[in-house]
Amino acid sequence: MKRKLIILILISIPIIFFDQLLKYIVNERIPIYRNIPVIRHFFNIVHVNNRGVAFGLLNNYSNILIIAFTSLVILLLIYGLFRIKIVSGLFSVSMSLVISGAFSNLVNRIFSGYVVDFLDFHIKGYHWPSFNLADSSVVIGTILIFISIIKYI
Repeated sequence: MKRKLIILILISIPIIFFDQLLKYIVNERIPIYRNIPVIRHFFNIVHVNNRGVAFGLLNNYSNILIIAFTSLVILLLIYGLFRIKIVSGLFSVSMSLVISGAFSNLVNRIFSGYVVDFLDFHIKGYHWPSFNLADSSVVIGTILIFISIIKYI
């Protein structure tokens, strides 16, 4: 249990710090909806305020409902991290990635009412919805959770 807590802290602090820092920089220096090409025809920095959840889903739902749901999910994930008997370091890392990403986005939602998305990828007319570092942490963590569970079985 102590090892899982240490992993959670060591992963959460840098992810939350850098995610909040990057969102702050984008929010302060890039006008809303401004598109800055980084790699032509592939990657841009863009400033989007996402009032929904992943990829703008639930955009029309109450912010209080989204905050309550996200808080509940984070608490369940923390409970699961410490109660599930998988002792794999990969499982602890993956759960910590999801928890820290969800928490960082929750902080923005509580204080701003939205989450700043700024990473924008596109290939030959296909445009992936913009996202941020916390979203990446949640997605990578989720994939790694499935891998760690498969390895555990």
